[in-house]
Amino acid sequence: MRVAVTGVTGLVGYHVAREALDAGHDVVAVCRPGRALPERIRALGSTGPLSTCGTDLGDPHGLARALDGADALVHCAAVYSYGKDKADEVVRVNVDGTRTVVEAAAAAGLGRVVVTSSAVTRGSSAEPATRTEADRLGDEPAPAYYASKVRQEQVALAEADRQGLHLVLALPTIVLGGPFSRLGPSNAIVLRYLLDPTRSTYPGGCNVVDARDVGAGHLALLERGEPGQRYLLGGEDLTWRELHSLVADLAGLPGPFLEAPSSSAWLASAAAEAWGRVTGTAPLSTTDEARTVGRYYWYTSARAEALGYAPRPARTAVAASLAWLALDESLPRWVREGLRMSPEVRSARPLIPRPVDCVDEQAAGTGGVPARAPGSALSPGRSPRRRPPRRPR
Repeated sequence: MRVAVTGVTGLVGYHVAREALDAGHDVVAVCRPGRALPERIRALGSTGPLSTCGTDLGDPHGLARALDGADALVHCAAVYSYGKDKADEVVRVNVDGTRTVVEAAAAAGLGRVVVTSSAVTRGSSAEPATRTEADRLGDEPAPAYYASKVRQEQVALAEADRQGLHLVLALPTIVLGGPFSRLGPSNAIVLRYLLDPTRSTYPGGCNVVDARDVGAGHLALLERGEPGQRYLLGGEDLTWRELHSLVADLAGLPGPFLEAPSSSAWLASAAAEAWGRVTGTAPLSTTDEARTVGRYYWYTSARAEALGYAPRPARTAVAASLAWLALDESLPRWVREGLRMSPEVRSARPLIPRPVDCVDEQAAGTGGVPARAPGSALSPGRSPRRRPPRRPR
């Protein structure tokens, strides 16, 4: 099957493309025109047939070209932001862009379409309670991003019904892990605890899931999902204290200690926004996002699990997030040097190719550690030191 994937440079889109290639499908990476693909995307071409097509989501002719010859589409492209300065772009991409993409998919005669929405469209609870696909976003605090995803679902389902299109909605929860070229709000949750000198936590909770599982879940929906249905793709429900305790344990940090009131999250975000305006940088949290603290964003993925979806434990997802954050420039060096990452985090860290200037002569050809040629790929550790030859006795 030839599968077109939008948003392939994003966290979810990358893993959808990787899963599709691993399953033996051809993948067309639909990306912004004129944008150079990151190395991690180009590297996917070594695992299977990967081609690219540059087009804007609002360009019907460009989308027609991208979908020409495709059998299916996974639409992952979206603006995931809580910043007020992104409000117009959030609507334009998440709502208007989705409408144009679904219309193009119908015009191209695609057999199957999966649209990536968000679990937040199913709302939250004031008390610990698990929500399902049957729930809806109510009158609780809802940033503009939430409203855009609700509208996106409505537009996608209405257009699919009008065109007779086989369309399924994927609703991921908080997606952790990598690779990423831009720190999104999900991994920023983990980063905020690393940067918090007070080691505070908050009331309420969330559901976290590994990005690799979300990619696999999308493929399950593409192959076996029921048209017109929503499928939550989550992992474990955690209180904020449980999540922060996982981060602390895996990163070798103390806490969490004080459970601060939800209002303190709003104050901290207001300060972050003010500092961002002064420095011209994006704040790590916003007041719109902070208004959701104190509620429970807990969900069940039973409907997707009936299709074979099997998420990893939350601890694995947090370890994956830490593994990528440890290599990212968003984590200051003075913070990084104070961390004592657990073996689980170190094992989740991707190998980094680096040149080898020398070969351990004692290991070469002895039946022990194999000799390694200069330029081969090694772990992130240091290159071996050259040992002086032993003097004959």
